[in-house]
Amino acid sequence: MAGIGFELKNLFSDENSTFEDIKAIAYSALIGVGPWLITVLTLNILMFVGKQYINLRSERNLFMTAIVYSFIFSQLLTGTIQYLITRFVSDCIYSGEQKKLRATYIGAIKFITLIAFFLGTLYLKNNNLPWFFNYTLIILFCFLSCIWVSMNFISVIKNYTYSIICYLSGNVVAILMGVYLLKYLENQFFKSNLAFSIILSYTVGIGVTFLMLYSYLINIFENSKESEFEFLKAFKRYSSLSFIGIFFNFAMWAHIFINWIYGNSYMVGGVFLSSPLYEIAVFYSFFLTIPTMVYFLVFMETKFFPNYKRYYALLILNGNLEEINDERIKMIKILKEEIYYIMELQFFISFSVALLSKIIFLNFGMDLYLLDLFRIMIFAAYCTVFISVYITIFLYFDSRKEAIIVSLLFFLLSVSLSMITSFLGDQYSGLGFFGAAFITLIFSEVTLDKISKNLNYITFYKQNFTFNINAPLIEKIEIILNKRILLPIIVITILLLSGCSSSHTKDGFNIKTKRNWNTMSYYNKQGYNFDGYNQEGLNSRGFTKEGWNTYTDSPYDYFNFDYAGINSDTGKEIDERGFDYTGHNRITNSKYDKRGFDFQGLNSETKTEYDKAGWTWYGLNKNTNTYYDKEGYNIEGFNENGYNRQGFDSKGNKPPKEELEQLENDFEEEIYDKEGYDKNGYDENGVNREGFNRKGVFVGDGY
Repeated sequence: MAGIGFELKNLFSDENSTFEDIKAIAYSALIGVGPWLITVLTLNILMFVGKQYINLRSERNLFMTAIVYSFIFSQLLTGTIQYLITRFVSDCIYSGEQKKLRATYIGAIKFITLIAFFLGTLYLKNNNLPWFFNYTLIILFCFLSCIWVSMNFISVIKNYTYSIICYLSGNVVAILMGVYLLKYLENQFFKSNLAFSIILSYTVGIGVTFLMLYSYLINIFENSKESEFEFLKAFKRYSSLSFIGIFFNFAMWAHIFINWIYGNSYMVGGVFLSSPLYEIAVFYSFFLTIPTMVYFLVFMETKFFPNYKRYYALLILNGNLEEINDERIKMIKILKEEIYYIMELQFFISFSVALLSKIIFLNFGMDLYLLDLFRIMIFAAYCTVFISVYITIFLYFDSRKEAIIVSLLFFLLSVSLSMITSFLGDQYSGLGFFGAAFITLIFSEVTLDKISKNLNYITFYKQNFTFNINAPLIEKIEIILNKRILLPIIVITILLLSGCSSSHTKDGFNIKTKRNWNTMSYYNKQGYNFDGYNQEGLNSRGFTKEGWNTYTDSPYDYFNFDYAGINSDTGKEIDERGFDYTGHNRITNSKYDKRGFDFQGLNSETKTEYDKAGWTWYGLNKNTNTYYDKEGYNIEGFNENGYNRQGFDSKGNKPPKEELEQLENDFEEEIYDKEGYDKNGYDENGVNREGFNRKGVFVGDGY
């Protein structure tokens, strides 16, 4: 952030009014923690949107945990090279080789993308999540890693306002897309994969942020044919910078990893360990350190850096020993005064919140289980942020040895003490991390005193050496990586070997693990497992594994199919209408039979049990409630005597002359009086008033 000093000095001028000072502080906060605040706000909005439209808590936990993992491990990954790249870029600028910046940026992006892609595919290999979720998450991991690298180069350009615009644009896109996919898009795929919809939205938003940063940096830096991977050679000279980043970042997260393993955590999606309560306490405690981050930026650039430059100018321009010592004493005095002032300010804020935390928790309905943990984490975060301050100061003085000792001590203490307190019980959660941070902070203060006393000697001693980087192995790697065709080949190879896209059924079951990705359990949303049985041991048709149907208390279901799908009437896999037990008609190769009725008897056109003519699939007439219509014909068009309206039987023959005459007579006789009887005294059913039919058989009591 060194390049912003000039602008901050103007903003914090002594001639400014109170309003202008507030404006300056706001601007400092924006460039110092603006991206973080924008990201936090976006994630909270997406979580709120998710709660409105995603009913399953497991799905909400899945997308949030997946995003948290992407943030954590992208920072751990880029932390290994960020200090290294920063130093290499600084050396390029100092030596007037700015033409290397564009190639270095492209090379760093390729390098970090390749490693992130490999680690992502390796971690998500053969899990319970579908391939599209896995690869979207890997892309998010790559985008975030590239953004952290890009921010190192943004500091060279000093256009921090543009970086805020990039973050804001990307996060707005993520929110709008998330709302659209969950609320407005009527697409079955996205409706069935709600957690994926959020992940995809956020990935697109982060992609927009990265592409805006990338396109800006590519266009702003001078185009040249320099090696894209020359920065790797700096590892031999500045390897300590990589280890500083590794140890400090892992020390920051080690206590969370240990809590995942030994604390109150659970598995999300069969691949992510999560401890939400612990993580929430950590998040809010570090949120309180924002004032320190902002003030440190302002103080370093407006007060410390001018003295810092004057001190080293005297060294380079051969100032006398008295002048150098005076400037050193003045610089260290200002440095310590401001550090102690920040410590007092932050301690006042942290201590006040710790005292008021119970009231805050009760007022917002927060879990009181977090209260003690939150209070411990407040002071653990307090110590941690000042460890970071001290490491930054050590690097200003090029005291890499001291910085790596501090970061290594922090890492070792964080791991060991966190493990010890985890075994002591939940009531000691967070205490190990606080102890590690507190001890390391004390050690950092003692180390700064030693550096400040011997700063002249240390600086002169290091100026007496010229170091030529000679790394034949890294040079060979550099030559290989500069071949443009190599990176696509590596990516394709990783895809082929990773097996990341595990096979899933249409219902979301992983074929290998038999876990369902939609519910994150061994049962799908309908409550059936991979083999199709619910927790009571019944499948969707009501059969047990032994083939007994509990609904009908027989070997057959309601449609007369047994467990194996054989129909009891036909002895085949289809019934008389051509339907199998799944409801598919194999004659028409559709869900409807020849007459347009489905397996359950609903008509395709009317969506009822009757077709347009008023018939059911089995031939019952809606108007007469019999198997014949008002004209006396059945669904096939034949009357009781077996003849159709044209007088033909089913074989196409007409009746004999005598039978035809009798039919005509019967037709003539079918004239009923007011009481419903014909001239022979029979009703339409052929029963007389005494209850006898035409054959003299008694069938009823009559009318």
